[in-house]
Amino acid sequence: MIESIDKFSGEDPDLYPEFINQFDEQIHLISSTTIAIMSASSSTTQVFGISQAISVAKPTAQDLELTKMMMKTLEDMKSFEPKEETKKRQEVMGKLNGLVKKWIGALAEVRMPSEEGFVPGGKLLAFGSFRLGVHSSGGDIDTVLVAPSFVTRADFFSSFKKMLKEDSEVTELNAVVDAFVPIMTLKCMGVEVDLLFARLMLKEVPESLDLSDDALLANMDVKCIRSLNGSRVAEKILRLVPNQNTFCTALRAIKMWAKNHGVYSNSLGFLGGITWAIMVARTCQLYPNAAPSKIIEKTFFVFSTWNWPAPVVLDRMSTAAFPSVARLVWNPSVNHADSYHLMPVLTPAFPEQNSTFNVSKSTLTVIQEEMKAAMAVCTEIQKGKAQWEELFAPVNFFCRYKHFMVLVMAAETEEEELTYLGFFESRLRQIVQQLERNPAVRLAHIHARQYKPSKSAKFGVREENNRRTCWFIGLQLAENVKSLDLTQEAERFKKNLAKQATIGKAIAERNRVEIDAVYTKRSTLVKFVAARELTVGMDASKKKKRLLEETAAGGTVGKKPREN
Repeated sequence: MIESIDKFSGEDPDLYPEFINQFDEQIHLISSTTIAIMSASSSTTQVFGISQAISVAKPTAQDLELTKMMMKTLEDMKSFEPKEETKKRQEVMGKLNGLVKKWIGALAEVRMPSEEGFVPGGKLLAFGSFRLGVHSSGGDIDTVLVAPSFVTRADFFSSFKKMLKEDSEVTELNAVVDAFVPIMTLKCMGVEVDLLFARLMLKEVPESLDLSDDALLANMDVKCIRSLNGSRVAEKILRLVPNQNTFCTALRAIKMWAKNHGVYSNSLGFLGGITWAIMVARTCQLYPNAAPSKIIEKTFFVFSTWNWPAPVVLDRMSTAAFPSVARLVWNPSVNHADSYHLMPVLTPAFPEQNSTFNVSKSTLTVIQEEMKAAMAVCTEIQKGKAQWEELFAPVNFFCRYKHFMVLVMAAETEEEELTYLGFFESRLRQIVQQLERNPAVRLAHIHARQYKPSKSAKFGVREENNRRTCWFIGLQLAENVKSLDLTQEAERFKKNLAKQATIGKAIAERNRVEIDAVYTKRSTLVKFVAARELTVGMDASKKKKRLLEETAAGGTVGKKPREN
């Protein structure tokens, strides 16, 4: 194993994928002793995470200049939040934290009346983009309410929800009690907040409590563990990267690119914020001294050539042994379902889980092709033949395909629309998977954006249900397909949706919320959405082909994608 490290410690790009995959495929075989030996074997090679760095080279003058230009581009594209919005977010966090302490204090007076000097504590923690410092204007705040043992989830969804509802600065409050991770969504002072709940098996939860301690998870229920996981993961990522400023700058840029290229959505089968954070963090570990501009380029290079399904990991797997929690750890040799994951990217905090379990064959293909094209643009930027605007510019989805499926959810009232919208969107990947099994369909690419359909759009729903939201799936057909019938997939999706969970049954039992799926060609898309929406973003197909062909000729990216 040590010999292989020496073999791949050079700067030959052709060896990078082999180098990376050798270590990440075998992470379960590397013991702490082996890592110590590897670390000592070379005084010039640094170790971050689970392997040695590919390159410890310092930034060049060009790298620093490109980083400066990239930051200017992000500023011009409004990636950074104005100071007044950041201040407002801090005020929102302060207000909600005050409500949390007031609520827990009131429960303590009733349930722990004889406890003299008792300070129950409890706190509200931010995680996700806001905690990592890469949030943008208008984004929501991911939070988790951490409570002591005498406070239950039932309390959270009853008395705390009531407290929030009575607050004049809290609006659009919605609770999803039966979700995989139970959640309340709301707006506080106009800022969107996602609020989770985690109950610790402690009588008091002081502000100084270190939530990175795995022992805290003992005897916690699974839903609370999942709720707390986001905060624990964010904190661990920040501890594992060599340079937090470089990491945050590169991640902000990658997020801008991913959103504008339609590959930023965990629920739709693409990659969510935490996955992009882990991938950028892994790149930072492999290039610990690189400038943000170089990290961006290397992120696209490393993961467009990654040998999936070899897992991406930032740290050694935890040795914590809590039977109730250990079963949650991603382990394809134990959990059969894990072996079907196509693109595993593991969260670094115990229990280590795959953040990409929603990725399908089609979304993996789209992600890989987008990263290959992005790598080609980065190469052009390095040569001075392209600008950062070309990388970050939004692309037009509708020009990519000739065939589409249009999905619509129609509700009668605003309350029903808010209640069912998230549920419906979280199930859309199921129809993508069904379409993938149709022999006439080569690829099913769902657009990671919602639309309000034209009033003239015709769907099989009641006229009274006029609060409508639609999604588009671009279809690439197999060779020599003469006809296309998607009726079976559409009907199966609607029936399956109606069977799933209590909320799904409500859709089937009540006519005030309906769903429908129809096929259309590109030439008739204007019947479903305003013409101006169909022209938003650049038609990247010609530029993408040229860049891929040029890069492939140099032996870096590979074959250009065949279009149909």
